[in-house]
Amino acid sequence: MNNRLSKLLDDSRILWLISILMAITLWGYVVVFVNNEHTTTIHDVPINMQYRASAYQSMGLDVIEMNITSVDVSVTGPRSVTGDLTADDIIVYPSITGIDGPGSYTFVLTSDKTSNISNFTINSYSHDNVVVRLDRLTSKEFPVEVDISSIVVDSDYMADRPTTNPSTVTITGPEYKINSIDRVVAATITTETLSQTAVLPSKISLYDENGGLIDDKLLSMNVAEVDITIPIMKEVTLPVKVEYVNVPTGFDTGILHQSLSAKEIRLSVPSQAASSLTDFVVGYIDLSTLKTGEKYVFDLKLPTGYRSLDEVTQISAVISGDNLAEKVINVSEIKILNDADGDIQLLTKVINNVSVIGEKSAVEKLSAGGVIAQIDAATLTAAQGQQSVEVDFIIPSTNAAYVKGAYTVNIKK
Repeated sequence: MNNRLSKLLDDSRILWLISILMAITLWGYVVVFVNNEHTTTIHDVPINMQYRASAYQSMGLDVIEMNITSVDVSVTGPRSVTGDLTADDIIVYPSITGIDGPGSYTFVLTSDKTSNISNFTINSYSHDNVVVRLDRLTSKEFPVEVDISSIVVDSDYMADRPTTNPSTVTITGPEYKINSIDRVVAATITTETLSQTAVLPSKISLYDENGGLIDDKLLSMNVAEVDITIPIMKEVTLPVKVEYVNVPTGFDTGILHQSLSAKEIRLSVPSQAASSLTDFVVGYIDLSTLKTGEKYVFDLKLPTGYRSLDEVTQISAVISGDNLAEKVINVSEIKILNDADGDIQLLTKVINNVSVIGEKSAVEKLSAGGVIAQIDAATLTAAQGQQSVEVDFIIPSTNAAYVKGAYTVNIKK
């Protein structure tokens, strides 16, 4: 055994290995029992602005921006401790002093230990100070302006006033930023040629009073973009018309000579509607109450999206009575239609003082028997007994005259 051990010790490789093992053992002893202190760096420890935040929050201020948000922290302690430390074991915060209102402040950084591990020392930080912008957060509503300078309109058309949806935007941010906003603008970016109304999504840009673009990094808006509606219009000139209501069946309204204050009107209309327009009806005259020679005045009411290119706001119409005549007759021809059971009894024998109006020649030829009153039994109510019902009139001999007004007869079921 001794000889074998002697031979091993004579081997230089064995001696080298034994020396290495002894050195490692000695180093471990020194580290653990003689020199146990260790310095290391904890990276990316957040700067906590909420710690002791009452110093600025009591003035209604909020942290708007910081030049740094975290630091690296140098610590010293036993290796068994420092090896386990994380950013959660340390809180770094500014020493907040000297605040007198909104503005930019430089605060010295300090720290505390936040866990049960306490046998280590905080040495230093990668930054000694933090620069903080404090301000009041506020919100304000702004109208949205429109810039459509990039748009090209077809030569046969024109662009009307553009609108946005929504028409306003609410912006929230630091008071100094909000106060610097002078204009909120939605601008088109397309260069296409338009020949009909278009809706284009557009981003919002903010400008100060000098026309400078405002960085919106610290701002938030309730909408990121707006829709710009660009009405593409076409100019049309349309004949003006006044039409009639309560026109008796078969009566030719062409015999009524209209005199209008304006025979045509120039309008700006949506391009897609222009091709289908042939005239413009400004109003209606009730034939049952027609008064010849009287002026009927109609306000010019345009459909949504239409605009007048003239200064006309009203159109007046007069129905000339020069070619018309009015005659009062008593009508005894009263017919009951669709009375299959024959259970309707006509109590009125003559309708007195029926006014007939129309072309002179047609009216002059009319006799009492030329006007027939009709009752349609199919339209009557189911009520039993006596009732008063309205009659319709026909004039078989001409379409150039009609009965003006409403008349009733009495019947019994």
